[in-house]
Amino acid sequence: MPTDSSVNLEFEPIRLGKNIELRYIPFSELAVPWNVCLDTPTSKQENDELRHTRDSSFTQIHTNGAKASRKIRKEDIDALKRSIAQFGLLKPFEVAEMQERLDFFYGKGKYLVIDGQRRYFAIRDLLKLPTEDDERKQRDSLRTNGDNDNVLNLETQAQEQFDRLSVRDYVLIPCLVYPYTTLLQMVRHSIEDKRFSERPSKENFDLVERMSAQGIIDLHSDDLRELWKTRSRIEEEKHSIERTLQEIRNRVKQKEMREETETMVENELLVGAEAD
Repeated sequence: MPTDSSVNLEFEPIRLGKNIELRYIPFSELAVPWNVCLDTPTSKQENDELRHTRDSSFTQIHTNGAKASRKIRKEDIDALKRSIAQFGLLKPFEVAEMQERLDFFYGKGKYLVIDGQRRYFAIRDLLKLPTEDDERKQRDSLRTNGDNDNVLNLETQAQEQFDRLSVRDYVLIPCLVYPYTTLLQMVRHSIEDKRFSERPSKENFDLVERMSAQGIIDLHSDDLRELWKTRSRIEEEKHSIERTLQEIRNRVKQKEMREETETMVENELLVGAEAD
């Protein structure tokens, strides 16, 4: 059938799904709900400590006792760590940017991990990244709660510097960012995804084991060299801050002791002069 060449045959395609964006997000900016933890004594203790730090917000969302409702088996995390160490991170995290900082998540970040919570713990363990609680304790150790205002101000400045020296800021995770605006949308996404997820068959697992036995490796130690260098530089900088702060404390203490000694001598001379 003849067609009129003047007719515009360009059609507008229709996009299905959300407007998804791929970003590399620092590990420190990712957040995992507190009702998820590893099935290990250390992780359970960390979960309890974090919940009690800001217990009111957590119990508002989880009224049934506010305890961890999803425990991830250590065996699963260990298997995932081996996979990431051998093949790298093959699948991006699925996250959504939280409009406000909610107080019932691991991490200080603003991106809620919708899919990738097991990978979150596996990467943290594999790379031996500090937890938020580890960094808080190290930061708090800089405070002596002394009486000298100058020392207190310097300790506050040192804590602010420590906040900017987190190795977690330098581990970038590929993430698919969904444009959700409410926590309910994020939870619904996670539930729907689990409903239609397919668990690999035993044959597929056997195939992966055979591939592993053949030595097919995608992630080498050289790939992590820059991370180790960055970690070392951060630790050196932190040690330098601690040493400088301690030197200042020592000088201030020595000055106070000299002034106290001089005051005592002056008082003794004054008492002696009055006695004469």
